[in-house]
Amino acid sequence: MRNSRAATISTIFFFVFFILIGTNPGLFPETEKDEAAISKLLNDAEDNYQNGKFKEAINLYEQIILKLNQRKELVKTKQKLFRTMISLALTYFTIQETAKSKIQLEKLIKINPNQEIDKEIFPPKFIKMFRDVQTNFIGELNIVSTPQGASVMIDNTSIGTTPLKITKFLKGEYVITVAKKGYKITTKKININQGISNMFEVTLEKTGEKKVIEKKGIKKEKKKRISPILLVGGAIAIGAILLLALKKDSEPAEVVVSKQFNNDTPVPIAAFIPVYSLLEASGITGTIKKIEFSVTVIHPRIEDLNIALIGTDNRTIYSVWNKGPHEDSGKTFIGSTEVFNSVAANGSWKITVSNSGERRTGEIRKWMLKIYYVR
Repeated sequence: MRNSRAATISTIFFFVFFILIGTNPGLFPETEKDEAAISKLLNDAEDNYQNGKFKEAINLYEQIILKLNQRKELVKTKQKLFRTMISLALTYFTIQETAKSKIQLEKLIKINPNQEIDKEIFPPKFIKMFRDVQTNFIGELNIVSTPQGASVMIDNTSIGTTPLKITKFLKGEYVITVAKKGYKITTKKININQGISNMFEVTLEKTGEKKVIEKKGIKKEKKKRISPILLVGGAIAIGAILLLALKKDSEPAEVVVSKQFNNDTPVPIAAFIPVYSLLEASGITGTIKKIEFSVTVIHPRIEDLNIALIGTDNRTIYSVWNKGPHEDSGKTFIGSTEVFNSVAANGSWKITVSNSGERRTGEIRKWMLKIYYVR
């Protein structure tokens, strides 16, 4: 009787199992068959490319990309997807359809900014085109905080702690959250510009937490007489402290001086192409303590502009204005920072303006840089 019941349960189980497979194959994916089918398509596509059958290769590469985009985001899937996208771009490049090749590379870089290609496998001209496309879509991200050691999240994804440097980061607008124990969480919008090093400085504010001090009972103790030796020793120690304080006061204090540089030559603002205004700093004999700046820009749509101050190393950037809300056509931006301590003071400083709109009118009217340094 028991054997009969067990056989009945087994029959029902397998009956339901096969119904599920028939009605919803997605519940039991045939991963191995899918892998084999995609691998075969990829091999066929590469064979067609090697034999000069470029149209057939393109058709197969597009089929593979479509299939891989429908699958889960697995590591192996991503690797095959990136490989296929590069192969498709190379095929378009080979038949001199450069525009289509660039479109494929743009799609690739948008999903994988850190993509690299082997210099020994791909033609130099194709590698150059890849680098040019990559430069148009990624920039370097630098985030510093006061104090350091704060955790950083971008769009709710943890990316590290300050000081933070990411050499390849997809351009665009993001929301960063900077947090450290004992300080208020700071959230702000940033804009990553392509082809340059983007620097963002965050100063954290301490929380208003009060320390709870546990009160303990104080026992009354019998007063003890202080030894004369201790009294003499204490007097000597106090005298030594006073002498050290007087000596410190007599030492010369750190002298901070400043030097101001101006550029009043107007520079026209172009559409889509970044423009810059140079300023040569010289005669500074010490380390930068801080800088102050003011920039006057005339443009009918200030909200279309990204304005940045670039240090003498041509990489360190202080963001002046990042596509903000609407402003009047003439705007003077004023700010200061201490981020440039490691940058040489003497040399070429730049104000760059990137215009994402179509209006070519407007100009960088003038700008000023004041450098404070220890003499």
